[in-house]
Amino acid sequence: ASPSILLKNKRSLNQVHVCLGVPCHAVTHPLRFASYTLNTILGGGMSSRLFQNIRERQGLAYAIFSELNLFRDSGCLTVSAGTSRESVRQLLASVLAEFRALKEDALPEEELRRAKDHMKGSLMLGLESTSSRMSNLARQWLNFERFFTLDELAESIEAVTAEQVREMAHEYLQPDKIALTMLGRLDDIQLQREDLAC
Repeated sequence: ASPSILLKNKRSLNQVHVCLGVPCHAVTHPLRFASYTLNTILGGGMSSRLFQNIRERQGLAYAIFSELNLFRDSGCLTVSAGTSRESVRQLLASVLAEFRALKEDALPEEELRRAKDHMKGSLMLGLESTSSRMSNLARQWLNFERFFTLDELAESIEAVTAEQVREMAHEYLQPDKIALTMLGRLDDIQLQREDLAC
């Protein structure tokens, strides 16, 4: 099935909720750590491109982030944002510009370094809670039938290259793969597949 564009007018909402998604590799893919790094750079935290460029610099969103969910047979990368009706087109164009930049521009070494440090920090924080640690071990066993040491995971993060991140961006962030849902006071807003060019 091809990805859909769904616009739902809901006048009771004060803001417009936007969600873009693309399919990704499964959790066992050899470049999964490059996918995690791509997500971190795109919208995984307050130093990410979406947060810095769209929320902080342009003030186009109340909240904006990306999320990567990898499963045994598939995965998805989603970008979620809340904005005003007046800003929705500009927000969409800015998100697509970030997609384009990840595919076309060289990834600065310091940004890659920051993303890796952020991921390793999150890994360490996840070990502080027993429930999150147990969930993580269960996922490892279900998906790989083995457990990974903290050192192995840190090495896998460190091994990610800028070129691998760009490769994942090229593979995932294609206009014909993007599904889009918008909910809010949309009134006469119309969007076609060509509006998702990136």
